[in-house]
Amino acid sequence: MGLRETKKLATRQQIADVAMRLFVQRGFDRVTVAEVAADAGVSEKTVFNYFPTKEDLFFDEIPDRARKLSESIRSRPDGESILTTLRRLQVAECARLSSPGFVAFARTLEDSQALRAKELEVMATFAQALTGALEEEGIDARDARIAASLLISVHRQFFRAARMQALAGKHGPAAARRLRNDLERAYTLLEHGLGGLGTHTAPTAKAAGSHR
Repeated sequence: MGLRETKKLATRQQIADVAMRLFVQRGFDRVTVAEVAADAGVSEKTVFNYFPTKEDLFFDEIPDRARKLSESIRSRPDGESILTTLRRLQVAECARLSSPGFVAFARTLEDSQALRAKELEVMATFAQALTGALEEEGIDARDARIAASLLISVHRQFFRAARMQALAGKHGPAAARRLRNDLERAYTLLEHGLGGLGTHTAPTAKAAGSHR
């Protein structure tokens, strides 16, 4: 990476860091782009050159995460399924999403209707990136869209569960284990299908007798 690109990345990160600090301190809706620009020592135009919307300042990591999502599929080990790859990628996030530092992010997001609406766009971005990666693997375009939608729904639920847990004051290793267990259950359902969901097996004679 050249010096010019390095400087651009540093400027982008500086703006994002300043914005997040202000959002956490005062709430997303109470901070203007002009205030972010002033604190970062740049013009409003410069802010918008890096971040098309104010909401993109909060979700500044999304482009990088979307790229990593696609790259993880392309670079997965030989013989590893796509589900296994995505499961591993998300399990690795459990510790970060269960850390005390995640609480401020979760609270800021939940307190802003604009950010919650933007979250839907973020998930659509992930679904689009995943669809493209699946198509590159030779999966039919329609099947790729359906699979990506299912997989991203798991990601969205996982992300929301992490926020609710953080806001309830639960963090640390135990919280990370809860997230991981829920994630493992979700991927197990995807791997084995939902055809048997809700199917009840007849109780054994011994089990039936125990209720008498």
